[in-house]
Amino acid sequence: MVEAALAVKEILDKAKAESFCKTSGATGLHVYVPLGAKYTYEEAKEFSHLVAMMAQELLPKTTSLERNLTKRGNMIYMDYLQNRKGQTLACAYSLRPKPGATASAPLEWKEVKAGLHPSQFNIKTLPQRVEKTGDLFSGILGKGIDIRKCLKNLNA
Repeated sequence: MVEAALAVKEILDKAKAESFCKTSGATGLHVYVPLGAKYTYEEAKEFSHLVAMMAQELLPKTTSLERNLTKRGNMIYMDYLQNRKGQTLACAYSLRPKPGATASAPLEWKEVKAGLHPSQFNIKTLPQRVEKTGDLFSGILGKGIDIRKCLKNLNA
């Protein structure tokens, strides 16, 4: 998961798109890009799809765009459709109904590295973390990227 998230960040950095990462509170990592409520769902989905395809090309042996688990096997699913209607995800700072009450925790990109484990962020550790780091997810509500400029940067 870490390698896949870092591949997405590499692409978004090339696009000059601000991005934020958080744990799902379970086993996944989610990468967010502020859009500033400037784009339709379709526009956002197509940008996400492009980034997911590019990341999957960087990691063809470990990632997949195939949703069907039986067809995908043990590959990491690059889920660019998570924002669609009917999909659910754990919001930042929410606790999961799992042993240890793991939490969906926003991360600094420097924390996205080998050894990262969801159990590090839980009902006991999250309050001190937020007190120390502040709200690492507040930037997600920023002015948002310019998708056209990002696409030009990716083509450069």
